[in-house]
Amino acid sequence: MDIGIIGGGSLGLLLTSYLHKEHQVSLYVRRKEQAKLIQKRGITLDTGDEVCKVFPPKVKDVRELVRHDVLFVAVKQPDLPELLAFIKEKSLQSSYVFLQNGMGHIEDIKGLPQSIYIGIVDHGAKKEDDTKVKHLGRGKITLSSLKGATDPLIKLADALHTDSFPFTYTKDWRSLLEGKLIVNAVINPLTAIFDVPNGDIIHKESLRKIARQLTKETARVLKMEEEEAWDKVERVASITAKNTSSMRADILQGRRTEVEAITGYILKLGEPQNLPFTTFVYYAILTLEERGK
Repeated sequence: MDIGIIGGGSLGLLLTSYLHKEHQVSLYVRRKEQAKLIQKRGITLDTGDEVCKVFPPKVKDVRELVRHDVLFVAVKQPDLPELLAFIKEKSLQSSYVFLQNGMGHIEDIKGLPQSIYIGIVDHGAKKEDDTKVKHLGRGKITLSSLKGATDPLIKLADALHTDSFPFTYTKDWRSLLEGKLIVNAVINPLTAIFDVPNGDIIHKESLRKIARQLTKETARVLKMEEEEAWDKVERVASITAKNTSSMRADILQGRRTEVEAITGYILKLGEPQNLPFTTFVYYAILTLEERGK
């Protein structure tokens, strides 16, 4: 299968490293410096059990984007608006799989004329440098159709699936995203604000109490059962206890976060005056972003 991957961050490098084993993969990055380094050194994948090198056949500037059987969009939310404008301009007849956290982008990508799919990534990954990615926790990628026929997507999931890098399919894209959203809305901002690994939100009693209140507010907005929502948060925090959340990593690196698509989306759906914990973490993350500039 001919696959394009847009984004040279941790997820883009991880996808390229695994999918390259069975498919023809082109990686598209924004910075020429990164493209040159990958062409020269390849991508180093550290699985924890072994370290291996992958040399993608094609590493290109994203402005050189061409048609593929499927294009994975692995950039973060803040970079998405500019990319979407470019995708609309190019009008490539490819199927797109968007892998972003949160739900703030859904209405924007619905307007694209191509088949649009959603992917939720359960893997943990950390970008060590422009050419090295560490696979921190094995999971799966679940695909769902936002706009487009489901049969091709089911075949895509089957074609991409391997034991070492599983893919699966689900029909209900909204439940899929909301399940991930409630986890991100609790773990991401709290670990970023207090600068702690994921597990601290369930193992530190004071932080656990804040996490429960944040879960309660988010579940109410998303019309989920509170205990079911907390079970999801607790399970992910436990499995990824030693990991650094993406939002914490962004704050530590002085980058913009995905807070608008996660916490901001919850505030837009609900009434801020009834969401005190959600409102606090939203403005706390914005303050940390300002400080990091």
